[in-house]
Amino acid sequence: MKIAIAVIFTLLAPAASLAADDPLQFSHARFVEGKRAMQNLIEFPKTDSDIEIIVSCTGHATAKGRLRDARCSAPNDPNLAFTMAVSRRFNASRLVAATVNGKAEEVDFQFVVIFKKSGEQESIDIYPHNMKNVDRLGLDYIGAQRYSVHPWPERCGNLNRDDLIMEVAIINELGLPRDFDVLAANFGLTGSCRDGFSAYLKNGRWIPALYKGELVESVWANPRVFSKVPYKRQQ
Repeated sequence: MKIAIAVIFTLLAPAASLAADDPLQFSHARFVEGKRAMQNLIEFPKTDSDIEIIVSCTGHATAKGRLRDARCSAPNDPNLAFTMAVSRRFNASRLVAATVNGKAEEVDFQFVVIFKKSGEQESIDIYPHNMKNVDRLGLDYIGAQRYSVHPWPERCGNLNRDDLIMEVAIINELGLPRDFDVLAANFGLTGSCRDGFSAYLKNGRWIPALYKGELVESVWANPRVFSKVPYKRQQ
């Protein structure tokens, strides 16, 4: 099922900062360096054309440093050669686990792989974010990573249809959400189902985005498959 969702978010003025006498200490999930680095595992597909293809991926970075349940897409990769060049390396890659107050946590992990070819020059660059903030932050930042448990809302039930939904929110520098919403590609959501998603988004917790060594506010967008099979994050 090919689905295209355009999510346009305008960043509003930052919400008032919450007082924190004992702020949480965060570190982000990221790919390791060396032979297990995703950067070193991906091979550039053969092509005679000059290209620039961005493969966007989302999955779970486990507390043990593995990448699980990841999916990738690239609208301008009709033969999926570049998408598969990334996907087939999931099991071999390793990550440094995210931590909250020193405890390793499983997090929603988003990254993009940018393939470029110009003449004989080929490059592969990987960035740990969803590219929703490049106008403000450029490419060199780490995106927000959700670490709170988010079971499938009971109010959504088991549906005999497939859909793609997009969770969107602005995550502030403390890891708290605001201006959150849930968008459905095909069928829309019932009021009770939307309320269920909104409840766990409202109560969710994130490791904030990191830019130039500082925790910053960012736009977070996460795709999820809507199907008759219930989803539960394993922690």
